Amino acid sequence: MARGLTTVAVLLLWTSARPVFAGPSAEWRYCYAGSEQSRRFYVSQPFSSSGSPDAVERQWIAWLGRQPVRYETTGCPRGSDRAAVEASIASAARYNAGQGRGTVELDWQSGP
Repeated sequence: MARGLTTVAVLLLWTSARPVFAGPSAEWRYCYAGSEQSRRFYVSQPFSSSGSPDAVERQWIAWLGRQPVRYETTGCPRGSDRAAVEASIASAARYNAGQGRGTVELDWQSGP
């Protein structure tokens, strides 16, 4: 009986600790850049990323710096899955259209 309880305890401990050892899980994001001056709202395609939010945004800003794009604001929101991110992009595009800004999709891929 004690052996059975020990096995159950080890199994429960392993199951609860497993997520710690599994490493970071990927999350879904998109990045945007807004420009009041050019009346544009630039967006990336949805992507899965396990990188830190700061690293992803730094990659986005560095890439934007090499494009003929003017912007004043940036961000890389996340969602629980691709559908949530696509819904967020659609909502942001509608909002920006209401503010007189056109949405422009940019062909950017997040790095590893």
